[in-house]
Amino acid sequence: MPKANGRFGFDGTTGRNDYGGRRTHIIQLLRDTRTPLSVPQVAEAVGVHVNTARFHLESLVDSGLAQRSQQPRSTPGRPRVLYVGTLPNQTHERAQGYRLLAETLTQTVQKHFPEPSRTLYDVGLMWGHRLAELNMDVPESESDRIDLLISKLDALWFAPELVARNDAGAFTSTIDESEWDEAKTTASKDADHAVIFHHCPFVNVAEQDSTAVCSLHAGLMNGLLDEMGSDQRAVAIHPWVREHQCFSPLARVKDSDVEKPIPVVEN
Repeated sequence: MPKANGRFGFDGTTGRNDYGGRRTHIIQLLRDTRTPLSVPQVAEAVGVHVNTARFHLESLVDSGLAQRSQQPRSTPGRPRVLYVGTLPNQTHERAQGYRLLAETLTQTVQKHFPEPSRTLYDVGLMWGHRLAELNMDVPESESDRIDLLISKLDALWFAPELVARNDAGAFTSTIDESEWDEAKTTASKDADHAVIFHHCPFVNVAEQDSTAVCSLHAGLMNGLLDEMGSDQRAVAIHPWVREHQCFSPLARVKDSDVEKPIPVVEN
């Protein structure tokens, strides 16, 4: 299927995914396919049952991230239902408005503060702490904490995928089976897992200054992890490792390292 040109991105999804992630894959499919798709087509492309594909597609319609239509038939029978993504030209006013507000505030910090990366990292830390506080029950296990991190990032439209280092020492996406060779060599040797962002909600601002925006997102991740009592942290962010995709290894760090700005690795 044809790929979209440029880093248009998409506005991700709301609610839970499968942590690695069917919802992410479907959104990516709708983003990069300019023709409407049927439920069986989506199910086959993603490798899920048609009922699972229909559930995710209807959730995206409810969120304003996909549109449903019926294909006219010239013969008797039920018309075929088709789905198309509403992005990169986002039409959902509520989502668009809050995204533009966040982008504007970030641009203001970049323009008027002497150390925008430091400031935005601190903002991200506070943002993450506040988000974690919304949960009534703090996960007890480390794996559940990481799962909650991925779920929060998913709800904020990062379309995240949690990946593990394989036996060859590389991190491989389950969606496109790409290996991040350069990121592998510069990532912390202690990182057994990493988060792939299949979308940057601040894509327009990030193209102007990825360092400051990545610092904000790193602070968000580390604030969430810190508030949950996790000893895992985002130790780097590699922007634009692949088209639409950024990469962040997770590793255990000392308490003294929690507040430090994240190292952003330019590719």
